[in-house]
Amino acid sequence: MGIVFSTCRVSKTIKSRLEFDDELFVQDVEPLKYYLPNFIGDTDLMVIFHFLGRYLFQSNFNAPIEERLSSEQCKILDVCCGAGTWLLDMASAYGSSKFFGIDLCTVFPTAIKPDNVQFVQGDVLTGLPFDDNTFDYVHQGHMLDVYTMDQWHFIITEIIRVCKPGGYIEFIEPELATNTGPILSKFYDALVKLSETRNVNIRMYDNLIRILNSTPSVQNVESKKEVISLGSGCCGYEYLEIHDEFFLSVPMPEILSKFMGISERDYLELFKKVKNEIRSGISPDSLLKLHSRYSKITAKYFDTH
Repeated sequence: MGIVFSTCRVSKTIKSRLEFDDELFVQDVEPLKYYLPNFIGDTDLMVIFHFLGRYLFQSNFNAPIEERLSSEQCKILDVCCGAGTWLLDMASAYGSSKFFGIDLCTVFPTAIKPDNVQFVQGDVLTGLPFDDNTFDYVHQGHMLDVYTMDQWHFIITEIIRVCKPGGYIEFIEPELATNTGPILSKFYDALVKLSETRNVNIRMYDNLIRILNSTPSVQNVESKKEVISLGSGCCGYEYLEIHDEFFLSVPMPEILSKFMGISERDYLELFKKVKNEIRSGISPDSLLKLHSRYSKITAKYFDTH
């Protein structure tokens, strides 16, 4: 899910729900196609995700493509690009290369954007609308809570298909926190159960690495991890704010409360206790300190034909 969210203001919707206001204003939003609650209004979270990842890794990418980006006219693809923040950041830094983004929903800019960026609307689960061997580097992020196992195999096959031999593919994925206390564990367990109803394994990070390692045309699979302590330090504090927003924003309370066997009101009351549980584990020497991995997986594609 990308439960390693970063920064932000707690929205009016969250505050109202925590206070159980009788009149709750919820802005009309258009649902996306993916199985978890995911709305156009949430795209600002993905923008912040980008900057958190860039800060943690001190770069927008780990693949060894810096020299090529600086000296050649590379073609770069961002799969499920969302608002296009990663692409816009990259395009500003590497003006000689061309950048392409594809997403199901047109939340990306369509008018004001650099000349070397092109966005395409499309459902990646029906195939990428690009020719074989087109891109020097293909990037995808924050999709662990979206694809089923079969869809992961299909998407990876498509990413490899459009990548040039000798090019690189890279995934950036956050994971659920570990060492959670009993209360937060209830919410995580409900989220896992919700995922399983759609044949999605939200904890499949290691499986993603195994898929890549078992693909004959992919070599040099590497994983780089950064750890965030939930609620501790600058990144951890911002992480906690958006972590809360995920569980408290419409429609998550309504949906997850059913998997927990409690009312929506009890769900919201119980989540208040999560905050205290997390605070109790923030001290550096605490055994309850929560950690979440934010990881990048990089691989090089070799044409085996």
